[in-house]
Amino acid sequence: MQIDFIGHGLNTNNKLNVGDQLATSFGSSHFDSFIGFVAFAAISGVNKLLPSLLTAQKKYKKLIFFVGVDNKGTSKEALELLLEKNIETYIYHKDAEQITYHPKLFLFEGGRHTRVIIGSSNLTYSGFLNNIEASIQLDFKTGTDKQGNKLLKEVKNYFANLIDLTDKNVFKLDKDLIEKYDNEGLLYSQIRTGKGSTEEQPNDGENQLEKSVTVPFYTNDFGDGQEPTERSIYEKKVNVTAKDYEVFPLFLERYKIYKRDVRTSGVVYKDTKVPEEMELLVWYQRMKELIKHSVLPDDLAMQLIDAEFPIENGWINTQRMWWDVKFQKLLDFKEKEQKHLDYTYVLQTKILDSPYLELGRWIAQQKQRRKGQNGSAWTDYEEEKMQSINYMWDVPDFGEYANKPKDDEWTDRLVELEEYYSNKNNYKSIPHQKYKLGKWLNDQITLKLNRDRGNVKKILHPIREVMLGDLLLKNGVEWKWQEQKEREAIINGLAKWKKWKEWQKTVLGLQLTEEQKIYNKISQDWVSQTRYKTKKWEAWKIDLLVKAGFPIPNKENISKEQ
Repeated sequence: MQIDFIGHGLNTNNKLNVGDQLATSFGSSHFDSFIGFVAFAAISGVNKLLPSLLTAQKKYKKLIFFVGVDNKGTSKEALELLLEKNIETYIYHKDAEQITYHPKLFLFEGGRHTRVIIGSSNLTYSGFLNNIEASIQLDFKTGTDKQGNKLLKEVKNYFANLIDLTDKNVFKLDKDLIEKYDNEGLLYSQIRTGKGSTEEQPNDGENQLEKSVTVPFYTNDFGDGQEPTERSIYEKKVNVTAKDYEVFPLFLERYKIYKRDVRTSGVVYKDTKVPEEMELLVWYQRMKELIKHSVLPDDLAMQLIDAEFPIENGWINTQRMWWDVKFQKLLDFKEKEQKHLDYTYVLQTKILDSPYLELGRWIAQQKQRRKGQNGSAWTDYEEEKMQSINYMWDVPDFGEYANKPKDDEWTDRLVELEEYYSNKNNYKSIPHQKYKLGKWLNDQITLKLNRDRGNVKKILHPIREVMLGDLLLKNGVEWKWQEQKEREAIINGLAKWKKWKEWQKTVLGLQLTEEQKIYNKISQDWVSQTRYKTKKWEAWKIDLLVKAGFPIPNKENISKEQ
C-alpha cells in the first residue's frame, strides 16, 4: 500500500492539493468507478473538477456524489450545476435531527487499482485551495493488498446504506429537491437578490464564510461597489481574491447573455436600475479594476478575451499583454526543455498533472486562431514572435522519410507514451508489443536504428527522433533498448558476483547452512553459465567482464568445460 500526505495552505509553494489530486485521479486509466462523500459543495469546487468529471463520465461505470445540506454549507448553484451536467448526485439529510452529515471521502476503483482520499476538504474552493487542509491518499492493488482491501471493505460497509440507496434519508437530486431545500433555508445562494439577500452562510468552525452576493456586492472586499476613481486606483493595493474566483464563472455566463440580449457592445452602463444588472455592473467594474492594476490572472483574462469583454480603447493592448504573458511561459519552456533544439514544439499532453498541460492547450488555441478557425484574428505581431523561436506548427514535408504519417496521429501516440510513463512503475521499460502502443514504439525504434545501419529508404524524421528520444531518455530508455537490457543484466550480475566473492572469504572453513549452500550453488551456476556464454558474446560484453576482473576462459578451456 502506498500512502501519500496531501496538505496545503501553510506552504504556498506546495502544489499538492485535493482538487488537483481528484482531477488527476479522474484522468487516470487505472480507475473506472468513483463515489464521493462530501459534507459541503460550492460551485467553485464543482467547476474545479468539471472538465475531468465530464471526461470520466463518458468512460466510468459509476460516478456518484453523496452531498450534505446541513448547516447551510452547500450552495444552490453547486447542486444546479451538478444536475445540469448529469453528474449523478444524492443528498443525505435527516429532518428535525441535530445530526450533521460531515464526511470528506473519495473512493476510486478499477480492475487492478484502488485509491482512497480522505481528509478535511469539501467540494469547495476553500477546501481545495484556500484553507489549511490535510488529507491522506491511499493507493493499493485491488484484491492482493490485504490491508488495503480490508480498508475498502470497511469503508463500503460503513456507507452501505447510502451506496445501495436503502437509507430513507438519501434523496436523488432533481429540480424539485433543490427548490424544496432552498425554500426551507437549507441552501445558501452565491448570487441572490431580494428577500434573504443579506443572509450569510453559517460557519461550522471548519470553513470560512462564503457570503451571499448582495447589492452592492463585494462591499467588504473591494469598496463600495462604485467605479474606482483614478485617485483610488493609486491609493489602494488591489489583488485578486478567492471571491473573484468563486463568482467568476457565474457572472461570466450572465455577462455573455447580457452581451447577446441587451448590449452587443458589451458595456454595462452605470445608470441601470435593474437589480441583476446592478450586480453585473459591479462585477464588470471589478474586472476592469483588476486589469488596470495588471493583477487579473491569465486564466480568467483569457476567458474574458474569448467573451470579447470590452476594455474601451485599451482592449487591444490588454489582449496583447495577456498574450505576452503566455508567450513568456513558452519562452520559459523553451529555455528549460528545448534549449538544445533549433525549433520549438509543445506537445499537447492529456496528462492532467503535467506542468505543461495549460501551455499545450494555449498552443492549440493559437494554432486554431492562426488558421482563422476560432477566436480573434491572428496578428503580424504574434506571427513574428512565434517565428523568433522557430515554432513548429506542423511537421515539415517528409521527403525520403518513412510513410509520411500524419503529424496529429504520431503525436497522439507520443502522448499515449507520455501517459504510460506517468506511472512511475513503468520507468525504464517499454510497452509490450502485443499492444498498439508497444508496436508503434517498436516501429519508431526500428526506423531510428535503420539509419544507424546505413539504410536511408525509411528512417525516422530527425524532429520526431529528438522528441521521442527526449521522452525515452527522461524515462531511462535508450534507443538500443535490447542492448541496454543485456548490458544492465551483465552489470547487475557482476555486482552480485563481487558480493559473492567477498562472502566466500567470510565463510571460509565454516560449515554452511542449507540456505548458504543454495546461495553458493546459484552463484557458482551463474559464473559457469556466463563463462560458457562468452563463446558467442560480442566484444562489448566481454569488455564489461574484463573491466570487472571476471575470469574469462579461452576457447580451449570453454571446450573442456563443456
